[in-house]
Amino acid sequence: MTILDRYIGLALVRGYLLVILVLLPLFLLLDLVQQLDDIGIGDYGIADALIYEALMMPGYLVDLMPFTALLGTSIALGGLAKTSELTAMRAAGVSIWRIGLAAFKTGFLFVLLTVLVMEFITPSLQQYAIKLQSTAMSGGDLLVERHGFWIRQNNRFINVRNIHDGLVPADIHVFQFNPEGKRLETYIHSDRADTSEKKHWLYKDLVIKNFKEGTVETRREKQLAWQSYLTEKQLQVLELPIESLSPLDLYHYVRYLEASGQGTERFELVFWQKVSLPIAIGAMILLAFPFVFGSMRTSSAGKRVILATIAGIGFQLIKQLIANMGLMLDLSPLLTTLVPVAAILLLTLYMVKRVR
Repeated sequence: MTILDRYIGLALVRGYLLVILVLLPLFLLLDLVQQLDDIGIGDYGIADALIYEALMMPGYLVDLMPFTALLGTSIALGGLAKTSELTAMRAAGVSIWRIGLAAFKTGFLFVLLTVLVMEFITPSLQQYAIKLQSTAMSGGDLLVERHGFWIRQNNRFINVRNIHDGLVPADIHVFQFNPEGKRLETYIHSDRADTSEKKHWLYKDLVIKNFKEGTVETRREKQLAWQSYLTEKQLQVLELPIESLSPLDLYHYVRYLEASGQGTERFELVFWQKVSLPIAIGAMILLAFPFVFGSMRTSSAGKRVILATIAGIGFQLIKQLIANMGLMLDLSPLLTTLVPVAAILLLTLYMVKRVR
């Protein structure tokens, strides 16, 4: 690594850290405000909300990476342009592409860090945060495991193994003991439950076993209404968000859904968004170049940052719009994910070529 690479790299690191220190606390505060409605449910208090935000912080950081790359690069190179250091580099025969190569060397380390955090750190922390939140909101009567959760109500224990899209509890096991809690009286298994009624769940396709004096009476029911065990908000907390899965876990889960004949579009979309994130970060680094080199004499550093911010927000909005339209029109998630990234790369390369 040359002196030029180190100098530009340190400027970029300072720019990235500045953006993170400004944006990350802002996003944490906004999400904490949204949790105010949850505080007071069960044992969930302000301390639990703060712990939840701390555990979710790496995930927010990953989500901000493309925007951080764009603003951080704009601030770093804009600062060098303001002090005429970029002009001196250009006068010494250093091309835009050479400066870009130095930026991308630092950007590669930035991308590598993002991939490691996204695969190995974020998923476990987010899932642990969801478990802590759901346990606190249940008042201590709920235990969340990797596959489903347990609820206790007096002498009754309910195990919900899965929650399908639309907050539909599935593969439900109910164990009811005698008042002393020493003998199993009733076992119920239900394929799924309709939770549209707030006070009662409507169990579907049940197998009911009653244990009496050494005998077992078994009967089947198409449906049975029973009191609900969780509020809708608690069900939402227990549903493992797609975004909390690592890219590798998402890949395996998509393969499982395909093998079982279930829809995979939403999961494929999130998977390709995660996989294409390093490319998006590289595109955002490159996107900063036209705003810096194209207006070195006519624009202030603040104006460059504002223009880059508008461009970054516009890109994210268009990207999300295309993704949602792709789901509505049943288009390939790979196509709807990569087309915006490819388009911004081509546009940026054209703009950089014009300012050479």
